[in-house]
Formats: sequence, structure tokens, C-alpha cells
Amino acid sequence: MLKKLSNKVKVIILSILLLITSITIIVINGKTHIVKFDNIDSSYNLNNLIIETSKNEQIIKLTDKKLQNGVLSLKIEAITPGKTYITIKSDDESFYDIIPIYVHNLGIITTDSYFGNCNGSIIIPISIIIILTYVLYLIIKIYKQNVKKNIYQYKNIAYLGIIIFLSFVLLNQFLTILNYDGLIHTIKSTIESSYTFSTTLLPIAFITSILVTISNIVLIKKEGFKIKNILGLILNISFYLITFFPLILNNILQSAVWIDVHNEQGIALYIQEFVNLSVYVIISYIECILLSTIILQLIAIKRKPHLNKDFILILGCMIKKDGTLTNLLKGRVDKAIEFRDFQKKETGKDLIFIPSGGKGSNEVISEAEAIKNYLLKRGIKEKNIIMEDKSKNTFENIKFSYNIIKRKMDKANIILSTTNYHIFRAGVIATKQHIPIECIGARTKTYFWINAFIREFIATIYSEKKKHIMIISLIIIVALIMISTLYLSNII
Repeated sequence: MLKKLSNKVKVIILSILLLITSITIIVINGKTHIVKFDNIDSSYNLNNLIIETSKNEQIIKLTDKKLQNGVLSLKIEAITPGKTYITIKSDDESFYDIIPIYVHNLGIITTDSYFGNCNGSIIIPISIIIILTYVLYLIIKIYKQNVKKNIYQYKNIAYLGIIIFLSFVLLNQFLTILNYDGLIHTIKSTIESSYTFSTTLLPIAFITSILVTISNIVLIKKEGFKIKNILGLILNISFYLITFFPLILNNILQSAVWIDVHNEQGIALYIQEFVNLSVYVIISYIECILLSTIILQLIAIKRKPHLNKDFILILGCMIKKDGTLTNLLKGRVDKAIEFRDFQKKETGKDLIFIPSGGKGSNEVISEAEAIKNYLLKRGIKEKNIIMEDKSKNTFENIKFSYNIIKRKMDKANIILSTTNYHIFRAGVIATKQHIPIECIGARTKTYFWINAFIREFIATIYSEKKKHIMIISLIIIVALIMISTLYLSNII
């Protein structure tokens, strides 16, 4: 029965069970609490202990007190809802300390703040760790299944990015639980770690942005000013605007007279904190997606195809004015010939070349014909070449070539030769057409590869936009809950 439930339903059921368990544990154990004062002299007179209340009624009662190894431990029990203080001072009044005590309507005692530490509250971060671990397990499982079935899917990049992001969040939760000191302390630690994570990745992102900018400048000089050639610059500008937005907002609010962000009990300070937290966590998430894009691109490039191919599809691109191949296109054809020679040597099996690409308005012959001419010069027999010369883009390259292959062989093993930066995208286009294919890629100029990679990253974000919007929405909701908890705890 449980196996038939969707993963979302399983996560919801687990969350509800952990919520009920957490509430039960806190309600049962939270009516008593141990308050500790550190660095207390062993000769301290316990008679100097004072319990003060904000009302003329007894909120708590002291049931036990113990001084051992410099730690004063006081066991208290709730009597009625309200707020009180436990005060201790030394005999000579050189030492003085006060701890606020809150008793909630259910009799739960918290210290320091309204949502402070209480007996049994450690179950909350433990429950969060359990949920995050289970979600991470499910996503890793889905990711592995998808990659094993077909690596060429944009959702694989999204899943890997989420895995990286959740791994960091989970690590942070483990670290905070080791030094657990209540819900408020956990929230503050999580906020600080979020800033630390995004700040740590910032130098890497900065260096990357410089490389992207340089590559775009070189690309523009060599191939002209086009929108697709400045995608890196556009991404850089967007990244810096988002990154420095909290700093700009902070400078504006610090000097503003129409709003007070200096009042710790005022809502303006917490609105600013909410904006900062949301921006930095979202930046961290996007950086994780960027990292996963790099990783999967490299995995796709390094994958070794099976040596059982019947056809090799060569994706065309612009040719020279005299009808010969550019270095970029020549690299794709050479890679195809290299694979064919290796397969024939290892298995004895030959294959058919499918050069693909139509004739552009400024081209003397079709790209397919130009590729065929080069193949013939390289010693490939004409009977082993079938041209596809009608396509205008990668989608049509693959679709029209596959139609030719289907007429020749119903269940053919196909490999596609392109440039290394284009492997993943070409594989995704084939996947969307339900065409089983493997890919190999030729090397290309670094400046071209970087800009092409940025295209893939943007395509990933756009293709899985619903998934990313959902994650970012959850990030904003969690940030709102965390900051709201800090605000309420500070004003109550």
C-alpha cells in the first residue's frame, strides 16, 4: 500500500507524523526545565538565588537546585502561564545574571525568549533532519534512475542542483544540533550559515564572471555582436544586481528617515533581514544549479559510447564561402571518423554516416554536401554516406536524419557527433523526440565553450522553470517563517 503512494504524499505523511511526535514530546516534557548558569564559584551561596515575577503571582516553582563543577543547575516546574525571571547574584554583588522564563498556555517552559529553549524541543531540528534526509534520499534515487535511463534530460541538472543544495542545508542542520540551544539559536545559526555559504561561493562566482566576460568580448570580436554572444554578459549583470541588492538596500535604509531599521522591536529591521536572507539563499540555490550544470556537462562529455552503432549523425553548422568546412565543423566530422575507425578496429563493424544540414541563404552548397565532400576526401566510401540536406536547426537535424534512418533500419543504434559544448543540448533535443541516441563531441575554442555553456545553463533554468519556481517559493516561505519567529520572539 505504501509503495503505491507518490513521493509527495510520503513526504507529507512523514512530516505530519513528525509534527505530531514533536508536539507530543514537547508537551509531555516541556512542563519542567533545567536552567543552567555557568562559571559559578563553588562557594556560591544558594540563598542569593532570587525568582522575580512580572505579576504578583507565582508562575513557576523551584523543585531542585544543584551546584557542581562550576555549573548551577536549577530544576523548575510550571504553575501558570506568564513571564518571570530567575536572578542570581554573588555575595559581594560583583556577579549578577538574569534569565527570562516564559510559561506557555500548555504549561511549556521556555528560557531567554518566547520561542527559546525548552525541554524536549531538540526534537524539532531532529525532525527537520529526518525529513531533509528522506527528501534527499528520494531525489538521489530519482536522479540515479533518470541518469541510468537517459542522461540527456534537463531535469537531471535540476535534480543534481537540488541534491547539492539540500546536502548543504542538511550539513548545516547537523552542525547546529551538535550545539543546540533552542529554536531561536537554531534559526540564527541557519541564517548565519546561509550568508556564509553564499559568501564562500562568491569569489568562485566572481572569478567565473570575469572569465565569462572575457570570453564574450573575444566571441563578439570574432563573430560579431549578437544576442546569443552576450548571454554571459547579461547573466553577469543580473548576478551582480541581485548579489549587491541587499547591500544597496541596507545603505538606503540605514540613512532613511521614513523607516527605522535600528529598533530591534520594530518590524522594519526584520523586513530587511527577510529580504537579505531570501536573496542570499536564492543566490546559493542558483549557484548550486550552475554547479550541477557544469558537472553534468562534463559527465556527458566524458561518457564512452557503446561500440555497436549502425549510423553516425553529424550535426552541420555554417560553412565557409567556398563551400569548405570551418574548423568547428571539421572537428565534428573528424570526431565521427575517429569513432568509426575505433569501432571498426575493435568490433569489425562499419557504420553509415548521416551528414545533416540544409543550405543557408549565404551558403554556396548545403552543409550536408560540404560534409559529404570532406568525408570522401578522408577516404569514406560514398555508399556509406546518406545526406540529410533539408534541416535548418538542431531539432530538424535530428528529426529528419532519424526519419532517413527509420526507412533503412527499424531499430538502429545511433550516435551523434557534434561539438563538446553542444553534446548535452543535442541529447536533450533527441530525448524530447523520443529518439534513443548517444553523443560524442569535438573540442572547441574555450571562449566559444564558455558562452555556449551559459546558454545551456539558461536553457536548464527555463526548461525546469516550474520546479525552480516551486523550490524558490519554498525558500521564501521558510525564510518568512524564520524571520517572523525571530520578530515575534523579540516583541513578546
